[in-house]
Amino acid sequence: MGHITPTLFKAFLFLTLVFGGMLHAQPGQSKTVVLTDVHGDFNTLVNLLKSTDVVNNELNWTGSTTTLISLGDNLDRGAESRKVVDLFMRLEQEASKSGGNVIVLLGNHEIMNIIADLRYVSDQEFLAFKPEESASYRKSVYEDFLNYSKLAHSDGSQESFNKLYPPGYFGLVEAFSPSGKYGKWLLEKDTIKVFKDRLYLHAGISEELLGLGLTEQQINNQIRQTVRLYAELYHEFIGLGLFKHYFNKRQRIEVLEALLAGKIKQDRFSKRSILKKAEEFIQLSQSLLITTQGPVWYRGNIYCHEYMESKTIEKAFDHFQVNQILVGHTPDDSREARSRFNGKLILLDTGMLQTHYKGHPTAAVIEKDKLRLVNLDDPNNTEPKPDPVRKPLFPNQLSDQYLSQYFESANVVSEIPLEDFFSKPLKLTFEHQGLQHSVIFKYLDSDPKLESKRKYSRQDNFADRFLYDLAAYKLDRLLGLYLVPYTAPFKYKGQSGVIQYWIEDSISKTELIQNKQQLQSYCSAKDEQALMHVFDLLIHNDDRNTGNELYSLDTGYLWLIDHSRSFRNQYMLPKYDLPPLSSLSLQFEQALKSLSKQSLEEELGSLLNAKQIAALLKRRDKILETYSKNQ
Repeated sequence: MGHITPTLFKAFLFLTLVFGGMLHAQPGQSKTVVLTDVHGDFNTLVNLLKSTDVVNNELNWTGSTTTLISLGDNLDRGAESRKVVDLFMRLEQEASKSGGNVIVLLGNHEIMNIIADLRYVSDQEFLAFKPEESASYRKSVYEDFLNYSKLAHSDGSQESFNKLYPPGYFGLVEAFSPSGKYGKWLLEKDTIKVFKDRLYLHAGISEELLGLGLTEQQINNQIRQTVRLYAELYHEFIGLGLFKHYFNKRQRIEVLEALLAGKIKQDRFSKRSILKKAEEFIQLSQSLLITTQGPVWYRGNIYCHEYMESKTIEKAFDHFQVNQILVGHTPDDSREARSRFNGKLILLDTGMLQTHYKGHPTAAVIEKDKLRLVNLDDPNNTEPKPDPVRKPLFPNQLSDQYLSQYFESANVVSEIPLEDFFSKPLKLTFEHQGLQHSVIFKYLDSDPKLESKRKYSRQDNFADRFLYDLAAYKLDRLLGLYLVPYTAPFKYKGQSGVIQYWIEDSISKTELIQNKQQLQSYCSAKDEQALMHVFDLLIHNDDRNTGNELYSLDTGYLWLIDHSRSFRNQYMLPKYDLPPLSSLSLQFEQALKSLSKQSLEEELGSLLNAKQIAALLKRRDKILETYSKNQ
């Protein structure tokens, strides 16, 4: 046997590694490509896959050991959803043969198609399933439609039927049923995925979901089981004639509740087995896992205040042992990828579907644990843009900068005295270039020059000063809370005071209680009131009441007004009749710790005296001592 030179040995080793697949078996060297919310935009998806080197011009897998992750919502709205799913199904097979991986997660629209909630399916999507649609079944449903609608066959009747059930409707329903080609494939998929220290899912992680204490595998299994059983029972009830195809989810429940209440009196429906299945269907439809607090619907991570929602993110990190979460589901007006919680949450839905959202198609590429963006419209957009602490950040989406410029240029066109208020403020309405906005103008100052006093008395703690409204606003911004509406110094008819933006389309807590009204919101009112509680403790607010808690009618967000009886010279925390806060989030804790004598003097020195600032810092320390997680 001849002597093997070092060069020959290296060549032999290289060939062994290549043919043995070992070069492809080093996960540290592979990359991950993440995209979401294709919504049937096949061409844009293809361009994105090419740009991330996942497929070639023939749409064959070229990603080698790459892991491609779809965060769901490949279906609905767009015309070519079927082609999108077919491509993922094929790439899944091709990738596995070359050491790569395709992970398709369920979004709310996948689940909606499986359970025949088809309100977002376009006519073109239905039409793609016309070849599979049974003509005889379509005819039988049409005859049933004529019967229960008490119509005779006519062109008008046929047109109404086709509008309710576009061509291909029943082909799609069958294809996405648990036994259909696409339903069967989707029901094999997960909803959440932990992969290389990151958590991937469609929408978000709620406190309620974490409260179930389920593992990743348990969540996936229970969602699969819930969706499968719901869909199977739905199709069984369709077959029995108990449901009509056009029933929405609420109507399905109403029919079953009527059945269980004995209001539907037909022998074929009164069997014990049918009644038991009706009860089961209602329970399934209310499962947290597939409703607004579940991982395919929850939007709180995206919209709600970071100082409270970050506690949920922190718990999710501990529970799933990850250091970043990637979601889709919710684009914003920028149509770009964003981040929250100092980069801990990546929001990847950019509105890819061009016919509907006209967004900037974007994928996340992760290599060597570093995340970068590939934006087809902007090569320079390589990092997610930070979102504000709450979205929208300002009431009526009018920023501080906009309102500052507006009120500098606008003129007062009306004045209304607010007699119900002790300080008798005015509601002023301004107009500029055809736009009107209103403010409350406050001018009462019970203790002028108190901010300049060097000797203090107990009486100082009863002051009612318009300057404190400005101080509360400045402190709110210094903390990054953004709960206090825009406030600024203003002189009206020779009288010095402050103006505070009058929030349109809002309601006070007093009015909510009187009207027995509840607002719809993605965010917990309890969490927002906890932020209010800490802020009031910090400023020693003596006048918080249900009249100065305002809520936006559209978002349900809380806004805080009327702080003229705050900033007392008290080192101890005031006693409020409110539930105690369990703890501060790390993010809120850091914001409180950032307050210093220097920063407060710079921002509030013209509004508060030295003792008030010292007392505020003492109360800050008490808050941290009482509520800090890291005491």
